[in-house]
Amino acid sequence: MIVGITGGIACGKTEAGRVLEGMGVLVLDADEVARFISKYEPQTCDAIAQAFGKQVFSPYGMLDRRALAEIVFSSPGERAKLERILHPRIKEILLVNLERARKRRASIALLAPLLIEAKFQDMVDVVWVVSSQERLQVRRLTQRYGFTEIEAYRRINSQLPLREKEAYAHYVLPNNGTLEDFRKLVRQTWEKTLHERGKS
Repeated sequence: MIVGITGGIACGKTEAGRVLEGMGVLVLDADEVARFISKYEPQTCDAIAQAFGKQVFSPYGMLDRRALAEIVFSSPGERAKLERILHPRIKEILLVNLERARKRRASIALLAPLLIEAKFQDMVDVVWVVSSQERLQVRRLTQRYGFTEIEAYRRINSQLPLREKEAYAHYVLPNNGTLEDFRKLVRQTWEKTLHERGKS
């Protein structure tokens, strides 16, 4: 069984992944794949440089993710340009890893912030949406990452609204309370998913 976990930025997807890893679940993170290919794959780096200019790279040739983020979060067109570069390669890598998991009959959690937007949901059996109140998203972004409120809202608004994501969900996991409450919910929802989907 493959569970796709998505949701809004700063809602708790990464924490959900940590909880599941602690339960022995194999977790695959689409963001980690994106970071890997934009750092180590020459063809991806070349495509980014051609699309956005060498100013998004350091003098040593490393991608400056903050500089690139300033560009792509300022314009839907620029963001779409980056996604056209990254998404096909990310999907290719994810499919290889998911197929290996299926052959081993392993249950796997796929963390993918843009699961719905990138149309990756056809790769999973079940969709979880981790949700949170917008004010909490803003607080987490400003406190954890040092974003201004304007930057925080820009990132939140760049994604599909949570209500629309929730329409695709088999399970919605609200994260508006304590960290321990959310961890408990993740564990309970995993067990519920296994039970309701006929897995043990």
